[in-house]
Amino acid sequence: MTAIPVDAHANYGPMRMLLYRVAPGLTVASSLFDDDTNGMYDRDDDTILIDRRMTYTRKRCTLVHELVHRMYGDDDHTREHRCRMTAARELINPAEYALAERMYEGDKWLMADELNVTPEIIDDYREWLHDSR
Repeated sequence: MTAIPVDAHANYGPMRMLLYRVAPGLTVASSLFDDDTNGMYDRDDDTILIDRRMTYTRKRCTLVHELVHRMYGDDDHTREHRCRMTAARELINPAEYALAERMYEGDKWLMADELNVTPEIIDDYREWLHDSR
């Protein structure tokens, strides 16, 4: 099942631009959050806000995460674990992950850089791999 209406492997800018065509009711906007919030989805307004101070890699991962909340119709963060596991599966190609695991001997920081995701996404993907066995 594809959780989101765009290719999660695209870069942040092209992904966001494509959303204007494939999800015309959705608004994706930049914001500044006072705390450590990276992004949020408001179901009532069908709006995703992304903290503009982040790197493009973190913005990309956050956008996919919030698109997963949208797919499930979440109106709060009570199902955060489910969302994190789904986002990690959307963002990481299994064959590319296996290659990066071998190339970098499991170093999550180097793997994250290679796969254009955050280290937290690597952690989530590893948790999903462990739990799916």
